[in-house]
Formats: sequence, structure tokens, C-alpha cells
Amino acid sequence: MKRVASGWLPYWMTTPSSPQGITSAVQNADLFVDVSPFWYSAVKKGDAVEVVINPNFSNGKANVAWGLGQLKAAGLTVLPAIADGSGKGQMARTLADPAKRTAHVQEIVALVLSNGFDGIDLDYETFAFSDGSSSWAATQPNWTAFVNELSAALRAQGKLLAVTIPPPCGTSGTCGGRSGYWVYDMQGIAPAVDRIRIMAYDYHVHGIGPIAPMPWVRSIVSYSVSVMDPAKLQIGVPTYGRVWTRKQGNSLMVEGTCPSTSSSQFKSLTGMTSVTDANIPKALADVGITPDKYQWSDKEQENWVTYDKKLVWTDGNGAQQTCIAKRIMWWVGPQAVLARTQLVGEFGLNAAAYWTIGGEDPAQWPLIRSYAQSLAPASTDVSATAATPAVFGSPLQVSATVTSQGAPLAGATATLQFRPSGKKGQFTDVASAAVGADGVVRFDVSPSTTGQWKVYVPAVDARTEGVSAPVTVEVLSLVTAEPKASRVSRGQAIVVKAWARPFVKNQRVALEIKNGEQWKAVASVQVNGKGRARLVADAPRQKGKYTYRVVAIGKGGILANASTDIPIRVTK
Repeated sequence: MKRVASGWLPYWMTTPSSPQGITSAVQNADLFVDVSPFWYSAVKKGDAVEVVINPNFSNGKANVAWGLGQLKAAGLTVLPAIADGSGKGQMARTLADPAKRTAHVQEIVALVLSNGFDGIDLDYETFAFSDGSSSWAATQPNWTAFVNELSAALRAQGKLLAVTIPPPCGTSGTCGGRSGYWVYDMQGIAPAVDRIRIMAYDYHVHGIGPIAPMPWVRSIVSYSVSVMDPAKLQIGVPTYGRVWTRKQGNSLMVEGTCPSTSSSQFKSLTGMTSVTDANIPKALADVGITPDKYQWSDKEQENWVTYDKKLVWTDGNGAQQTCIAKRIMWWVGPQAVLARTQLVGEFGLNAAAYWTIGGEDPAQWPLIRSYAQSLAPASTDVSATAATPAVFGSPLQVSATVTSQGAPLAGATATLQFRPSGKKGQFTDVASAAVGADGVVRFDVSPSTTGQWKVYVPAVDARTEGVSAPVTVEVLSLVTAEPKASRVSRGQAIVVKAWARPFVKNQRVALEIKNGEQWKAVASVQVNGKGRARLVADAPRQKGKYTYRVVAIGKGGILANASTDIPIRVTK
């Protein structure tokens, strides 16, 4: 069965007295790639930041130890999340200072190592939702540098880095460039990180409508897999709903006699509220809505329903009054969660990341498990090409196209491998590089002998490994030759110094003269221990201009090749 799930556990669901998040993760551990409990916050400290246990998490240290023990015992990969709670602009200022940025990296690495975590998840949302887009141009390069530095430090310790970001697409579906929350530089950080989690939800918060409309989610995924390795991408999936009071024009739809619109009673009755999937069935049952009344939007792939919410209140005269709000709920229930999780198989993603684990409707798990059991990893397709033959010492480019499900595997790590001709056994790794946005990766090498080249892309949880068919590149000798004299008299010797590279023991070189369209050998010797040789031949009996060359005879994986032409003039 393929692991298709990931997500976040709210800190308030990770304690012995309130263990919903831990329990859900443990009971479904076979489905999870990893999990991220929301245990930590980056808070302001002087003119920098420090990472602490979430200040709202009472008895946090003990609860972290308990929760980690439960999760690790179930075999789960644990990447605790750090939220940015440092305040407007503070994290941006910290990352702009190289010394403070380095200190922040070191602090996070120490946190991971001291607690035995498998890695960390960054959930730094302040750039997007507090700092303002006018700051993004300045913040982006510092953020990208920070992520790369942190990734390198964690990887050196065998640890993972996940980064949670808001969508790179606007609500209109336009993606890339300056669309969406471009400050997070998804394409720039993708090669460095192990996971990118996109919060593909909250499309509607203040306005009324679906939480994560499927066309919008699809546009996010389609764009993202075109610029990064899909096997690193986790698509965020909400497991909650929102309720609003419907409007007629600009006015809320209410009936009866209602308290003042500025009163807490009225605001409580009509205001937007969020409800976890786990609580939605009861919340709707309490207002008379049974499952047979749930509505489904084929386009948005979400549930919705309308109902009346009643408030009985006492006015200033002591009389009881009734106010009714016309409410509407949109939510991502079990079927909708499944629809978004199925993007994992369709696009070869790493996982679906649920917000929250612990707040979901338990009815989703049989659906997810059945899907996971039916899902095979996506294939990785690699084709390689190279120009052949190649002259020894000259640059050669081996290029490969890497795709999965027909789409470029942007950001995937590809490794160039080589095996000399006539040798058996394993190929040797030569170089590694990230696949470009167009799915192409290029390697510049200087081959020293004839052999086979291939390009390998390792497997990840969401897709199989891929390896190209071997490409044989024949390597020719690099032959240079210089005559002792370019003018000789009839009857004198023509002397040519030659050098064949690379040195091949017992290799022979021949001096040839051009006769019409043919070449004829006039001298042949064996190269010395440095690949050098001295060739001597009698000059032609007739004066005139003659063309010579030196040919290195092929041997030991090096093919025959000739020097450039050598003009010799024979005089009286």
C-alpha cells in the first residue's frame, strides 16, 4: 500500500487528556509519509528571534515528550512545525542579517538533534499575512538563502526539511511570476528542501463560498509540478468547514426581531465560524440537517448546505424575541478529502497534507485507505543523448529528459553515471544536477575513454526510480604533431614529433602522406611512456608541396584519430 497522507496535528490535540491528533495519526500510521505536530513558535527576542515551545501549549515540554513517544512508537516520521509568532517584520529583519540568519539555522538544527526529531517543518506565514506585499522583493532573497542554508545544515545531519507555503497562484488561477504569494520563491527553494506543502485552502474566508474549490486546487498543482519535482510536493487539504450568514445585496439575511447589529449576541449569531469535519455532523444535526440533505458541488468538489439558525433573546422590556439567521456552510468532508488526495496519484505527488489531523471526520480513513491500496507509484521516465564520438579532453554534453506522468520532473535530482567499455559491474556516479523546469538536465564532461553513460533519478515515495538506456560514447585519441622543419630538400629526412593522448601503453602512431584522396603510411613507431613519438621518413624524390598527418592507432578503449594536416614543401 502506498503512503499518501501527511499533515499537521494542532498542539491542543497532542496531550494525554486531549489526544485526538496523536490517536488519529497512530491509528492510520500505515498511510502517513510524515506528520507535523504544531509544537513550536519563533518569537521575538531582542532584535532577532528564538524558537520556543508554543506559549499557549501548557505543560508543553512534557506533552512534546509524550506525543513524540507515541508517534515514534507507531513508526511515524515526525517533522514538528515551527510557526512564525515573532510579529510583523521581525522574521524578515532577522533573515536579512547574515549573522542572525546563521544563528537561527543553528538553533533549529540544535532543536531537531536534541529532541531526536526526523526534521522540521517551517510555517512562516508572517511574510504573507502581516508584512505586506511591498516587502516581498526585499524578503524573498533572504528567505531563499535561509532555506538553502538550513537545508544544508539539516542534511549534513541526515535530517529532513519541509516548508509550508501559501499558494503560488492567485484566486483567479493565475500562477507564477508575481502571482500568489511569490515571496516564498517555491521554484528557488524546491531543489534544497525535502517537502513543499502548499496551503491550498481558505479560498473563501470573509466572503461566502467553497473552502478549496477544485479548479483552483488543480491549477495550483498543475503549475507547481511544472516547476518542481512532484515527488517533493504535498498538497494541503482542509478537513473543516466554514459557516456564514447569507446576504441579500450588502445586507445579512435575517428574519424576526433581532438584537442590535453591534451586539455580541448578533455577531455570534451571524458571524463567520469554522467547524472541524469531526464536529460537522453533530453541528448540522443540531439544526435539523441530516446527511440526506447535504448538497454536493460537482464543480467545486465540496459539500454545502443552507439552514436557519435561531436566537431567542430578551429585549430591554423583558420580552422574548426570536431572530433567525439564514446560514450557509461549505465544507471539505470525507468524499472531498478523497478527491483531493487522489491528486497524489494523478500527478505523482508526495502526499496530501491534512489540516488538521485530529479534526477530520473518521469516515474519511476507509476511503483514503482503499485508494492508497489501489495506487501504484508513478513511473519516472528518463531518456539520455550525447554526441559521439568525442575527442579526448574535449568537452562533451550528456543531456537527459526526465518526466513522470508525461510532465517534466522539474527539480528532481539526476545523477550521471559511467562505465568504461569492456568493463562489467556497476556504473560509477560522475555528477549530479537538478532537472530544469523543462524536464531537461545537462552534464558537461570530458571523457577519458570509450564507455557507456546513463542518467539515473532515484525513487521517492510517490514515484519509481528512473534510468535511461546507456549511451555509448566513443573517445578518439587527441593527436598533435609538429614537423621539425616545414621545408626539406630532396633526399633529406622528414622528421615529425607527435603526441597521442591519453597515454595508452604500446600504442603505435603512423606518419601518413596524402596521395590523391588516399593516405599512405610512410613510418610507424610505438609511443614512449608519455605518449610521445618521433617519426622519420624519406622526403619524396620530386620537389613540390606535400600533405602529411599523424594517426594514432586505436587501442584500449581509445579509438584511432589523426592530427591536423601537416604541409611540407620539398625543395631541390
